[in-house]
Amino acid sequence: MVSGEHPTRGAVEEQLTRAAQRILAVARAVVALVGGLLGVMSAPAGHELRTAVIVITVVAWSLLYGRWLWRGPQTDLTWAGLAWADVAVLAVAGLTQPWTVPAVSIGNGQGWVITLVSVSVVVHQWHTRMAPGLATALAVTAAFLVGAWWTTPELWVGALAIGAWTPVQAVLSRVLATLLVQGARIADAQETRAEVARRDAAVAEAVRADERAYNAMLHDTAATTLLMVGLGEVGSNHAWVRAQAARDLTALAGEAETPEGDALPALLEVVTASRVAVDLSAPDILPLSPEIARAVRGALREALNNVARHSGETSAKVIITAESVVISDRGRGFRLDAVPERRRGVANSIVERLSSAGGRAVITSAPGEGTTVRLEWDRG
Repeated sequence: MVSGEHPTRGAVEEQLTRAAQRILAVARAVVALVGGLLGVMSAPAGHELRTAVIVITVVAWSLLYGRWLWRGPQTDLTWAGLAWADVAVLAVAGLTQPWTVPAVSIGNGQGWVITLVSVSVVVHQWHTRMAPGLATALAVTAAFLVGAWWTTPELWVGALAIGAWTPVQAVLSRVLATLLVQGARIADAQETRAEVARRDAAVAEAVRADERAYNAMLHDTAATTLLMVGLGEVGSNHAWVRAQAARDLTALAGEAETPEGDALPALLEVVTASRVAVDLSAPDILPLSPEIARAVRGALREALNNVARHSGETSAKVIITAESVVISDRGRGFRLDAVPERRRGVANSIVERLSSAGGRAVITSAPGEGTTVRLEWDRG
């Protein structure tokens, strides 16, 4: 069945069903109008008025029936009732053929009634279950054959041959509808699986992003501080260690969120806490989104830590503009392609951090020529 069998249809099945019903609605209305006009024009002598009344009734019903098909969707009960109401109208048209169809048209299958019956049994298969759909086809075929017998018994064999093909048309229509709907359901199932896969991938990526952000934060704070203490890089500067440990705990606890608006105070805090002297150039205000501000703040902290730990210099230059933050030193520099894979500070804490927030980090360095880290973002 096409309509009503599955309460929740997928998008492809829904579109297929609606398109088919609308096409069939138009076909039914056109056949009724054209066939009815031909029926009136070829009405048997003496039955012109009866033919006109019957044709007008059938055409009016066909237009109403086509309108319901076009509008859809309906419940199973409504669709079944619609089909059997159509059977009743078609049965009347079939049984009244002695008044509406010339005898010669019965034998050669050119009457307007058989044409309408043929189209109708095809239409029924698209909005009924299998058993009722085939039953309606047999019912209207039987009414047509009885009416043909009453019209011209001597030509009934020809009418029988034509009428026998009508249930076959119904079966073929049912097979076609079933195959198309099954194909649509397969497409819907594939789309559902693809959507689930996309959602799972998005969740997995979000988890990985959170892990990268946490690892970068851990690397920038506690891990770096402990490493510097362990290597003796901070000497006896216990006050700096205590202050830095407090800042690390605040960052790890998620309490250092950057509010919407001016990001400059948070960046100045990082500069002030740095272990190297900073030659700073900055505007009076730096409006950034919280996401970009957090990424820039973390990358700035890591860049200044790298100056203190690796450059051999005790000072750095920081230039803050509306579109970038540039950190440079005149230290020993390094080759980017020579950084071991296990050292993820530059990759995670600077490059990936800016990239995940929609920004860019460009690092320029060479042995003996110092290092420049440029943190960029799009304005607006």
